[in-house]
Amino acid sequence: MQFNDVATNKARLVAYCEPEIKEKLERLAESRLRSLSNLIESVLVEEVAKAEANGELSSESTDKNK
Repeated sequence: MQFNDVATNKARLVAYCEPEIKEKLERLAESRLRSLSNLIESVLVEEVAKAEANGELSSESTDKNK
């Protein structure tokens, strides 16, 4: 299965979670008028910002493709 025809240049992530968590995330995304993918991305962005703010993670980019 290939996913080359995606209309975005964003990196693809794959994660596993319990079905109950997925269902709750889907409901939360719907209540916030977001896609599940967008909701998860916003949570990840918040966590990275917190980690950078408290010094746990450097704010420097390590993406070698840029």
